[in-house]
Amino acid sequence: MKDLREFIQKVDESGECRVIEGADWDLEIGAITEWQSKPNTPLLLFDRIKGYPPGYRVLTNLAASLKRLALMLGLPEAAEPMDLVRGLRARTKGGFKPVPPVEVATGPVKENVHTGHDVNVLEFPTPRWHELDGGRYFGTGHMVVMRDPDEGWVNLGTYRMQIHDRNTLGSYIAYGQHGDTIRAKYWARGQACPAAVVCGYDPLLWIISTTRVPWGVSEYDYTGWLSNAPIEVIRGEITGLPVPAAAEIVLEGEIPPPEVESRMEGAFGEFTGYYAGGVRPEPVFRVKSVMHRNAPILQGNPEFRIKPMYYWGKNIIRAAEIWNELERLVPGVKGVWMVEEAAMHFPVVAIHQQYAGHAKDTAIAAKAVTGMNTRYVMVVDDDIDPSNISEVIWALVTRCEPKDSIDILQASRVSRLDPLLSPEERDRGDFTSSVALITACKPYHWIKDFPIAIRTGAEFMGKTKQKWGRLLS
Repeated sequence: MKDLREFIQKVDESGECRVIEGADWDLEIGAITEWQSKPNTPLLLFDRIKGYPPGYRVLTNLAASLKRLALMLGLPEAAEPMDLVRGLRARTKGGFKPVPPVEVATGPVKENVHTGHDVNVLEFPTPRWHELDGGRYFGTGHMVVMRDPDEGWVNLGTYRMQIHDRNTLGSYIAYGQHGDTIRAKYWARGQACPAAVVCGYDPLLWIISTTRVPWGVSEYDYTGWLSNAPIEVIRGEITGLPVPAAAEIVLEGEIPPPEVESRMEGAFGEFTGYYAGGVRPEPVFRVKSVMHRNAPILQGNPEFRIKPMYYWGKNIIRAAEIWNELERLVPGVKGVWMVEEAAMHFPVVAIHQQYAGHAKDTAIAAKAVTGMNTRYVMVVDDDIDPSNISEVIWALVTRCEPKDSIDILQASRVSRLDPLLSPEERDRGDFTSSVALITACKPYHWIKDFPIAIRTGAEFMGKTKQKWGRLLS
């Protein structure tokens, strides 16, 4: 899609968009979003927000239906979540071929440009999402654009940003993230890191900015490949960075070294569902210009205690990527799912067992390709739908003998936001965790004698649905 507004229009045409007028930016928008963020609830567009003029809007709950998620990913509408994983996997199986962005002279984001004393990020109805948040967070559904000073490639990442005042945001980027590595290169030279904060664009680009794209690959190129069309960008007047021409809001500025300026950042309701990161000094983002469209839309994607399925959609992309990577390492992979409700990475892999130790090999490989912030990996048989948490738990309690089927790996990297890190581990910078590899599969050496599971045959079930579907739909 060419921009966020086309996405909203298509969702509205499908009957899944709700406009809510008169809500308060202070907690109320966050509470409504949390209340509605569960499967098959509408896209929420907030307007006439308390204290702000009509047209200054906030959009939340982007992916809370399979229909919207398919639209975001550019896939046909699906009956089941795994249909989307299979569709995306089929599209990407040929391997990544970059489709770079194209620069255009201007775009809708330049309808309003503010610089100098006219810069005021408080002109947007940024919510305070949760009661214990330390302030208003402009950056939840956004992208931070940076350019590597040595290699020249452009990175887009979603790193939370708290409003400090009219032209200063907090800038928290977890250690080891691409954005952290890039800004550290500027700091080592004694320079501030140029950056642009983009809010509101085709949701696919935003989803990709939240996922693991390899070092040196721009999310612009990756999204262009997935959508089979280059993204139109303009050159930022302050930073020279490429930003989407049809974005809703773009802030340009710089992140100075922390010893030059840091401010207390947090607390914030984090991706794990806790306030584990606390309040601490973090670098700032100095805003030097603001560009925005008429009637701008601030995209909001706050974290919750338990993420509802389809909340972001990045679990679909990661599942397809992991499936493709696993297929090169182990045979017989029949399905992959990332359990989004788990907050931290929790891959479930379905396999057709072919040899003794096959399930264990798969679990080890799945941990390797999933990366940091993984505490559990589970492997199940191919009669289990890995996206159906009820089936996964059933396999866990009926096919997993704990003394034989759970292995523990030590010292795997996690974020400092992990709530299980003790105060002592935080103080010494030990951001590691153990990982459980769980093989919830039928024992291979007597798999043919394993009791038969209760299930209506596919042929008879198909005839039943055909006969009674009209009455029960």
